[in-house]
Amino acid sequence: MLEEKRRNLFWTPCATYCINRILEDFMKIRCVEECIEKGQKITKLIYNQIWLLNLMKNEFTEGQELLNTAGTQYASSFATLRSLLDHRVGLRRMFLSNKWISSRFSRTNEGKEVEKIVLNVTFWKKMQYVRKSVDPIMHVLQKVCSGESFSMPYIYNDIYRAKFAIKSVNGDDPRKYEPFWKVIDSHCNSLFCHPLYLAAYFLNPSYRYRQDFVAHSEVVRGLNECIVRLEPDNMRRISASMQIAHYNSAQDDFGTELAISTRTDLEPAAWWQQHGISCIELQRIAVRILSQTCSSFAREHEWSIYDQIYSKSQNRITQKKLNDLIYVHYNLRLRESQLRKRSRDSRSTSVDNVLLEHLLKDWITDTYLQSSDVDKNNFSGVEQDDPSENDSIDFDDGAARSLKGSLELETIADLAVGSPDVDHANNNAATDNDSDLNYFDDDLSE
Repeated sequence: MLEEKRRNLFWTPCATYCINRILEDFMKIRCVEECIEKGQKITKLIYNQIWLLNLMKNEFTEGQELLNTAGTQYASSFATLRSLLDHRVGLRRMFLSNKWISSRFSRTNEGKEVEKIVLNVTFWKKMQYVRKSVDPIMHVLQKVCSGESFSMPYIYNDIYRAKFAIKSVNGDDPRKYEPFWKVIDSHCNSLFCHPLYLAAYFLNPSYRYRQDFVAHSEVVRGLNECIVRLEPDNMRRISASMQIAHYNSAQDDFGTELAISTRTDLEPAAWWQQHGISCIELQRIAVRILSQTCSSFAREHEWSIYDQIYSKSQNRITQKKLNDLIYVHYNLRLRESQLRKRSRDSRSTSVDNVLLEHLLKDWITDTYLQSSDVDKNNFSGVEQDDPSENDSIDFDDGAARSLKGSLELETIADLAVGSPDVDHANNNAATDNDSDLNYFDDDLSE
């Protein structure tokens, strides 16, 4: 309604939100969903047993955590998958150690299942495939969330190049990269192909003057729409349109030695302010567009502190205590922001345990078991095949089964039934599928 009333206003989607939605849909791809589900079983077992957590950190991971945060909930899930893959050698050593074999946890159904997952080579090959397919999008998210520069001039190019990076790392095999491409395209067409994003890409000198730059039709349309909507005067619109030719061919001040040498060094808006002086009408529009950010990530966590604290698990606290908690955690996040600015590391560990719980709750706690009054020690049942043995590869074309609720129902069911004993000497041979190993030919040399 505002856009219709005031034509010079643009509604722009939050890039962080859009990328997070892409990651959410990645998790619905069958192979990714399987890795997430099995990875969560590993972390839930380890992080709910103090003895096992201490054993892992003291002897097998050099004090490092498996859990890793990355700003948003879905990004944190993929960051944790990456961490699991990085620590696969230590995890395999732990589950083959005498301390684990002699512990009571190795004899539980949950322990046997997790052991089979960790010792299964195919599982780690799938993890490697997921990691290399998701990493390009994760890098874009990290760049947007860092807040080090205005993200508007870069987001379109970053997403475009991330798509082709996914294709390249998968050897141009459409069976491997197409499930991820379809997810990206479903969001890019409706969100990232925004006129401001397209115009910012065209007006960014670090991209425009590259040899491989291609002015796609949608990019030109986006630029034209921005000129029409941001410049109300018709004569100045015409002047700005005519000045595009000077910018394209690097004429006048655009082609000076200083302008050429600073195309990639200066921020795009600053470059236009300094070298666009011969094209005043186009300069005015370019500076307005290139000075924008495209993410509200820096404010998102502050808005949601109340929702994160006042959750289902903490819904009976008094108003005074709730206010005190919000005050403390709000200041913790201010402190965290200060620490990150000093260290210049956007990946530094969060000091706010409420934020960590919010981002990684699915990797630590089982909501079904939390809300159940049934004592899990009273469960009994018959033996059935361990689900981790089923490692067939099924790359779907978008018809992925839903992950929602599977952890809640499956974990409680696994406690109710037995599972086959683990043969530590022959575990890998028993669980690896030869066709899977040939298909996932990623190098996992240790």
